[in-house]
This record gives sequence, structure tokens and C-alpha cells, in this order.
Amino acid sequence: MKYIVHKLFSIVFLWLLALPAVFAQQKQEAVYLTLKNVNIVDVEKGKLDTGMTILIKNDRITAIFPAKKNKTRGKVIDLQHRFIIPGLVDSHVHVSSIGGSPIERSYQYLDYLLRHGITAIRDPAANGVILQKVQQDVNLGIKPGPAIYYAAFMAGDWYYNRDMNIRKEPYHPWEQCLKPGVNLDSAMKVAKNFGATGVKLYHSFDAAFLKEIVVAAKRNHLLVWGHAMMYPARPLEVVKAGVEVISHASMLSALINDPKMNYRKVPQAYKDSVGANIDVSELAAEMKKGNVILDATLSVSEIKEQWIFDIVKKLHRLGVKISAGTDKITVLSNPYPHLLDELNYFVSDCGFSPADALAAATIIAAETIGQEQNIGSIKVGKKADFVVIKDNPLNDINKLKDQYMVIKHGKVVE
Repeated sequence: MKYIVHKLFSIVFLWLLALPAVFAQQKQEAVYLTLKNVNIVDVEKGKLDTGMTILIKNDRITAIFPAKKNKTRGKVIDLQHRFIIPGLVDSHVHVSSIGGSPIERSYQYLDYLLRHGITAIRDPAANGVILQKVQQDVNLGIKPGPAIYYAAFMAGDWYYNRDMNIRKEPYHPWEQCLKPGVNLDSAMKVAKNFGATGVKLYHSFDAAFLKEIVVAAKRNHLLVWGHAMMYPARPLEVVKAGVEVISHASMLSALINDPKMNYRKVPQAYKDSVGANIDVSELAAEMKKGNVILDATLSVSEIKEQWIFDIVKKLHRLGVKISAGTDKITVLSNPYPHLLDELNYFVSDCGFSPADALAAATIIAAETIGQEQNIGSIKVGKKADFVVIKDNPLNDINKLKDQYMVIKHGKVVE
């Protein structure tokens, strides 16, 4: 009897030991998806590869080949010669306010964005506690939404206190006050440990201190994002300091010394006249030299001032990388997201071709979050993030409004 009990115990013990391996094998079992008869939009070359098949294993693209080869694996979706683009990236979204807002609203925003083809976002300033939670829930598949890359918000003492010790609330890992004498490495480590992809440098930094901050951020492997105007650091100083993404084309009025450009009651004709003569050649040269991206945010430019469109047009012609970011609160009742408005401004007002606009919302926007090797174009090895369109967006950017299917990380968004 003892022998039988001992034998049974041994069998059970060995079975328990084997369980992790069994579960691991189950977890590693590959899931394949084949998308056949699809026209692939190459956002980097601005051309079309027609009649193709895309093979996906788990969340990655493993092969791309002509559909006439008739090779498939796993579930097969015949897209019947529709058009496929990389998942869209909005390079300037706010999931919540910096002070905090109901988290359920954030979940609604994220669900809306994903269902409209936005598979990744950059949030440069929001409540860090909310950002961390919604990012975790999206990553674990608990909630639907785009992949989230967020910043630790950083500004100088004058921004918070106006030299009067106004602020009474404590600072946070995701909202910091930086001033000369602060241990910058410590500030960056705190931000990094909180899960920030980058830092958003906002206001009240002069050129000299800004350079120190940028060096510290990069030393701690954080991306460096910031306003084009830092008050007092001006756009050229911001770019020369090493900031990698500068936000708001409207702030480029600071390339000249004309305070009237910031006054709301100044006639539009005056602003457009002055703005049309702003020389951006030196700024463009420095931006190209440092591979700096302009996050233009035309969607929030006041009453769509013509001079702002003109300045973006000039920078685009000079070869500056421009990403598509909106900086607008998501409106759940809208039939399509603000990002499509942004792309329309690029094409209708800034001289972009539809291909240029698509690049701004895919491969260039992916670069703003340091993910251009993983997303932003349709290539073997990249994440299987796609939007399927019924007609060719290279002919008309408005075709993005007529979406047929969204796929994120190899899974069809239901």
C-alpha cells in the first residue's frame, strides 16, 4: 500500500512539475492570419503594391508576397483588392487632463481612436496615474485602445509659481518642476521609472538650462519632446538644444520679435502679412541637421491663421519632417477623429501630397515615439497594425474616412 501511495505521489509530483512547460507551450502556440488580395500603400515611397498577400504570425508581419502565389496560413481574410495602410499614429493626444479626469472617459476616448484606425498615440501631458493605468489595461488586453506612449511633463519654476510660491500641491514623477540646482539625473530616473517614454519640456527654460535638461534626459534614455517656444528659449535655441520633437507651428512666430503676433485682437491681415515673411531657412537647416520633427498641431491653430499654414508649407518644402498631431479633445460623437482633419489641412493648405500626409501620420509619427522600427510602415518584422480602406488614399486623403477594417497587433478590431 505504501508503495502504491508513494508511486501515486511521484506521478502527481512529476505531473505538477510538467504543468508550467505545458502551459508555456500552449502560450507560445502561434496564431496565423493571412490577408490576401490587398493593395499595400507604401507610405515611405508613396506608391502602391497591388495584388499582395500579407502573412501575420501573432502580432508581427512574417511575409509579404504576390497573391498569385496562393499561399495562406491560419485564418484567411480576402480583402478583395481593397487598400491597406499602416495603423495611424496621432503624435499629440491628451488621454486626460493633467489634473485628472474620470478614467472611464479616457477608456471611451481610447476605444473611439482605435475603432477609427489610430493604433498608437503620443500623450505629451496628462495625469500620470491615469496614463499608467490605461496603458497597462490596453497592453494586457483588458481594455481596447491604441498603444500609448506618454511623457513626464516638466516646466520651470516661473511657470508654476510666477516668482510668488503660488503652487501648494506636491509635484509628481509625471509632473516636475526643474530649476538650476535640481539633480536632473534624479528627475529623469523618477520619470523613467514611472513608465514615461519621454519628457515634455513645456515652459520657463532658457537656452543654457534647456541644454542641460536635454543632455540629462538623453543620458537616461528618455526621448525629448517640447514646445517650439520655451519662454524664454526661442525656436532656434530649442532645436539647437537637442529637443527631438517640437510642438505647435503657431509658436514659430517667435522666430521674429513681434509681440503683436501673439495678440488675439490684432487683425488677421496683419498677422498673415508679417507671418508670410518669416524666414524659416535657418530653422529648417538646424532641424534637418538634428533630425528634429515638427508636431504641427494645425487643428488647434487659432481660426486657422493663414500664416501658420504658410510656415508649415515652407518647412515641408525645405525637407523638414512633420508629424500629424492634433492636440484636441476627442469628440465621441464625431464621425471620424480630428487626425483626419489634420491630414486635410496638410493637403489642402500646406502643399502636402496625400502620400506626404500619410507619412506624417504613420512613419514620421512613429518616429516621434521612437517606434519607427516597429510600426509606421508595412514591412516584414513590423507590428501587424493596419487600416483597410475601401479606396485609394494616395488619390484622395479623404478616402481615409471610408474604413473597412482595423487590425492591431494581428487582431481584427471587432
